[in-house]
Amino acid sequence: MSIGYDLYEVEEHAIFLLLRFAKQKKIKILHLRKKADMYSFYIPTYQRYIFKTFDQPYTYLKTIGLLKYVLFLSKQYLNILGVICFLGSVIASSYFIFDIEIIGTMPSVNQQMITDLKKEKVNLFSPLKSYERLNEILADFKTIYKDHVEYMSVYQVGSVFHVEYTKRKQEQIEKDDFRNLYAKKDGMIASFDVESGLIQVKKNDYVKKGDLLVSNTIISTQNQTKIIPVKGHVYAYTFNQYEASVKNVKQDQAEVFYQLLLSIRSRLPADAVIDKENVLQMTKTRSKITLKVHYTLLEDIAIKGEENEESH
Repeated sequence: MSIGYDLYEVEEHAIFLLLRFAKQKKIKILHLRKKADMYSFYIPTYQRYIFKTFDQPYTYLKTIGLLKYVLFLSKQYLNILGVICFLGSVIASSYFIFDIEIIGTMPSVNQQMITDLKKEKVNLFSPLKSYERLNEILADFKTIYKDHVEYMSVYQVGSVFHVEYTKRKQEQIEKDDFRNLYAKKDGMIASFDVESGLIQVKKNDYVKKGDLLVSNTIISTQNQTKIIPVKGHVYAYTFNQYEASVKNVKQDQAEVFYQLLLSIRSRLPADAVIDKENVLQMTKTRSKITLKVHYTLLEDIAIKGEENEESH
């Protein structure tokens, strides 16, 4: 594929000699047209040196295409090497990472993320990542930093790779906490990790928000009531529907889909594990494109009751 074409003219009497010459030298003649007693035509710029051996009179008119602008700049005393470097940098910025930016408030975490990004092959001048690869990195980082990070997003803008996060609020728990554990949302019980307390539900039970999961009250063999500390986690499958939208502009539909999917996934709870992900629909109007996705998540639904709750 040529980056430019030269426009020439020859007199009418030389046209047959031109065609024979082009056939012998394998020169591509394009848009051959007759005007009055002259013929005009284009040839690829890279063949101009071959065409210079044509032994009949001809007139060079102009060059069209990208090369025209490069030659114009070079005629203005701009170093041609600078033009090539500029064009190369524009092309490279579309394919390679030129900067990595960590947006967060914990310096130690920021530094560790730089190290972990290198393990993910995210380095300066490495290739930009696909939407699928960005999602894999996001999932890995959510697992690695689940104890430190509440929200996290991984994305690219131009040639800059971004990791953005917010610090997890550390809840101060008393040494002996006697508060019951309740369900903070609806779900189906999957498993337990309870160190202390009396479990009130069974695996595969469907619970609603506010149901008692682990109690601080036990009855001894002497039929005596005893209050004990409560500590542990109750994991359940939860069922959620998310949607995201972008403006409807001329974009590749696959890129729009992955952009919306990554936006939705970044809003999932940091400690949740995706069990099922079902795309419900992707709709398009004149103003926006919307994606709806249904998730089955595995997450800890246990939450402490109020300080002043009555003992059970």
